[in-house]
Amino acid sequence: MRNIDKVYVATGFGWLVFAAGFGTWLGASGHFNFAQSHAHIGLLGFVASVIFGLAHRGWPQLRERTLATVQFAVYEAGTIVLLAGKVMVDATGAPNLLLMIGSPIVILGVILFLWLFLASPATKATPELVPAE
Repeated sequence: MRNIDKVYVATGFGWLVFAAGFGTWLGASGHFNFAQSHAHIGLLGFVASVIFGLAHRGWPQLRERTLATVQFAVYEAGTIVLLAGKVMVDATGAPNLLLMIGSPIVILGVILFLWLFLASPATKATPELVPAE
């Protein structure tokens, strides 16, 4: 996906809008037991997605690989599942299946990005200088 950098940043800002709305509800309703969920939405949703997007923008060779699209799908799907589980933990105080499934999927998404980054060939930032004759 050639525009995965924009997709990641847009997804990140979607998470930010959701986090802001959730935080507004949190403060207005007094349900502060969801504060950790709010933080996780901001960090896993907004911050990590924007960092991934900026990395794709800074290293364009990353987005040329099919693995980039797979990594995006794995990470974002895992984040949705994990965050749903985290909200349920904050509501009930008990671990649940969503949290147990989502966490390793998010970790897999991060590992895939690390692999994508490390396995991509480096490009020269500046052209080679040739001495004048």
